[in-house]
Amino acid sequence: MAAMRVNMRPMYVTLELFGLSHPSKHSHVEPVKELAAKTDNQPSRLLPSLKKLYSIFVCCVLVFNVLRYLPSFWVGVDFVPGLTAQRIVILTWSIENAVTAIVLFIFYENKNHFAQYVAQYTTVISDEFSKSLKTNPDCQILRRCLRRALVVGWVMVIFNTIVVAFLIFSGFTDDIAVVLCNPFSHHSVVVKIAAVLLLYLSSGVWVFPIVLHYTLCTAIELRFQELIDVIEHTALKDCPNRFQTLKCVRYKHLQLCKMVETVDQSLSYYIANIYLFNIGNSCFLIYVMINKIADGPNLTEIAILSFWLASSIIITLIISIKSAYVNEKVKSLSLFLSLSLSLSLSLSLSIQLNVFCRNLNFEFTLCHIVNIIDR
Repeated sequence: MAAMRVNMRPMYVTLELFGLSHPSKHSHVEPVKELAAKTDNQPSRLLPSLKKLYSIFVCCVLVFNVLRYLPSFWVGVDFVPGLTAQRIVILTWSIENAVTAIVLFIFYENKNHFAQYVAQYTTVISDEFSKSLKTNPDCQILRRCLRRALVVGWVMVIFNTIVVAFLIFSGFTDDIAVVLCNPFSHHSVVVKIAAVLLLYLSSGVWVFPIVLHYTLCTAIELRFQELIDVIEHTALKDCPNRFQTLKCVRYKHLQLCKMVETVDQSLSYYIANIYLFNIGNSCFLIYVMINKIADGPNLTEIAILSFWLASSIIITLIISIKSAYVNEKVKSLSLFLSLSLSLSLSLSLSIQLNVFCRNLNFEFTLCHIVNIIDR
């Protein structure tokens, strides 16, 4: 477990930096509910309390940002009409980030996802069944995937912050400065600094939960693929203990399915939030870009709007594709396992099972073979 915690440490630090995670003593995630007792006896410390207070502070700041922006549609120190669509984009994005922070705060407060997930992952790679299957407990591939994902996330956050800060302070385009600083004056240096800092915080809240989802799904996907490789090798090679090997694989399949359930229970509301707001925000961004092009394109504004649009689409696609890959691995392993077990049966046993099922007027499938063998 120590190696897994070390690998995930950059993710811990990044999420804590943006107030997206904090330690918790409680867990209500059903597949790992029995592990909660192990963490309940840990002594309370000052640092976890400070991290929790910081997470609450971030949630309050993002909620306040939504509330302060609502009057921007009607009033402002230097109110500029005709920017309603741009204001809707900023407001929608602000609501999405506020909801994300609140959902993840409640999630970490009640479920302590990381501790449970790491415990499950460690069991999957190091228990006796894994040793029997001779699977590779090394996390090199996962470590490289995590590092790449974190680097990409930080590049997106830093690029978005630097470019928008340049546009706000340079006066290269007033529209973006106006919609970000409203209802306060976009000529005030203090307001501009506050807007940039808030943009940096919001960008991190927007991007890094996706990195979290990507990492968790990638870890599960790699372990499923490893078991599929074991099944393919066992089906091709005549092993004397093939049935025992396949039973071990089935047990590992069950463990991985519990990990999938843990991720689903923990991040389902966050994923729903992303789909709801990102898709709507993308539509408004397209509308704004069409109007900008029709009125005489400002290449700088078009570039930053294109970046926001591409980021919204990519974030939604990452969640969809990674979730689909994990679901495909679950089904592929189940199919491989069923086929391997059915092909391992002797001809006489297969005939007896067919006769038995016909006498019971029962539809005969590969899954029924698996269930009969287990009994």
